[in-house]
Parts: sequence; C-alpha cells; structure tokens
Amino acid sequence: MFPSLTYLIHYLTGLNVPLPIPTFGVVMALSFWGAYWIFTLEFKRKKTTKVIPPIHVSRLMDQLLLCCAVTGFVGALLFAKLEDVHGVFEHPFRWLLSYNGLVYYGGLVFGALTYLYITRKKGISFAVAADIGSPGMMLAYGLGRMGCHLSGDGDWGIVNRMPKPRWMDWAPAWAWSSRYPHNVLHEGIYIPGCTGSYCNELIYPVFPTSLYEAVVCLLLFGLLWALRRRITRPGLLFAVYALLIGAERFAIEFIRVNPLHSFLGLTLSQAQFISILWMLVGLYVFYASTRPLSPTGPRAFHRKREADD
Repeated sequence: MFPSLTYLIHYLTGLNVPLPIPTFGVVMALSFWGAYWIFTLEFKRKKTTKVIPPIHVSRLMDQLLLCCAVTGFVGALLFAKLEDVHGVFEHPFRWLLSYNGLVYYGGLVFGALTYLYITRKKGISFAVAADIGSPGMMLAYGLGRMGCHLSGDGDWGIVNRMPKPRWMDWAPAWAWSSRYPHNVLHEGIYIPGCTGSYCNELIYPVFPTSLYEAVVCLLLFGLLWALRRRITRPGLLFAVYALLIGAERFAIEFIRVNPLHSFLGLTLSQAQFISILWMLVGLYVFYASTRPLSPTGPRAFHRKREADD
C-alpha cells in the first residue's frame, strides 16, 4: 500500500521522491473538496430554480464545512468508542482517553444533523436540504474509502485464500485479495528486505473491502448525479440515497472485520444495525414523498411551484 505519497509516486513512476505526506490525508482532503464542490453546485441550481430562498452560497458552504467537519469528527470518534462499550465500565478513564479509530456512520449522523439544523435556520426545508446533500455525501464516502484502501488503514475484509475467479482475470491480484504491504497500521509481519517506516504486511490475504466500497459508491454517486434533475419531489432523491448507502454497507459488512453484537435475535455488526435504520428511513421518506396529496395542501403547493420553475 501507499502510506505516503512517496510510496504512491514510486509505484506509479518508479521514482523515489521524498514526499512524506500521508496518502490518506491527501485523499480525504480531495473527498472534502469534492463534496464541497458538489454541494455548492446543487445549492446554486436550487437557488436558480427558486426551490430554496436567496442565500449567499459561498458563505453558507464555508459555515457548513467548518461546523459539519467538527461535529462529524466528534460523531465518528463517539461511534468508534461505542464499539467497545464494555470498556466504559471496566476502565472508564482509559476508555475516555483511548483512540479507537473513526466510524463513518458516526460522522455521517452527526454531520447530517448539523447540516440539516443550519440549512433549516436558512429557510430550507429538511427534504430539499437532504436532496441537495445526497450526491455530495455519496461522493465523499467513495473517495474516503479509496483513501482507506490506498493507505491500508485497517478497513479491510476477512481472510480470502480463494483463487481469483476467471471473470476477474482483467483485474490485478490485489483487487481480489491483498496482504496490504506497507500498511499504515504496521499490522502483520515484517517484509523481508524492506527498509523504511512501513515494513509490515498481513499474514494472510484479505478481501480489499474498502476498494470495493470505493468503486461501488463512486458509481452510485454517478447514478444520483444523473437522477438529481429527473427527480423533482422533495425528499425522494434522499430516499434513494439512504436505501443505496444502507444496502451497500449492510452487504459489505459480511466480508469485513468488525465486532458483532446481538440485538432482537440478530447478530450483526454495529454498521449493519445502522444500515437497517438507514434503509427504513429511506423507505419511509420514499413513501412520504410519493404518496398522493391534497391538491390544496401546502406540500402540494410547494411541489407545484417547483414543477412550474
């Protein structure tokens, strides 16, 4: 893998360029920039079509970027700590100060709530704000997962010793199973002859699940981006997003390494339980967005105005 740009440049060009900038950080910066750009385009489009009130988009986006980044980081930390909820009772001080990594869903939930609160204060309905944010959130997640894969940050899958299927002959071997050499966590065993700060690789090859998620979510971003002009009912694009992101994460968890929890007779990972909630939210919003309404109701008037625009 490529813990820093030095490793990535060497892999691509064969040159040894001393550029010790973390690859994960660079890709995460790109994901923030990509989401910022997509959000901005959608806010401007909605303002032009008068779906949202006149606002200063650049100022709003700067506020959203700062506030959502802070609360999202807090949420990601909190959800990671909840994976080890027993630790709060056994060693509360150590649990509070320890670093357990980051959980995407925690960042998504906290960041989304902050986003909805700020946009509502600006006079934008929850449904419209959620639609605006859906493509950008999917893009950010896809790019973020690519950063996880390139750096080898631990978001890999279960052991995969199966031979690569013939239908994947076109793909490199690491697209089917990888030992994540030079991973940033220093997990595994020493790589013979390696020199430098990152000289470990996993003992057994695993599914590169972060790569799979990156590819799938970037394709889903393309789908949402194509649908955003065709879907005019407020909330419906978000419903599609919630169903897609929930189904994708629920499925990939079956081959990922994550603690399992039992609840209501189900033994699943934390992410899978949250994925179920996301899909239920998506189904509810889908129903609420598509059900017949009174032609004189306030929501019907809002939809008529959007259609006229």
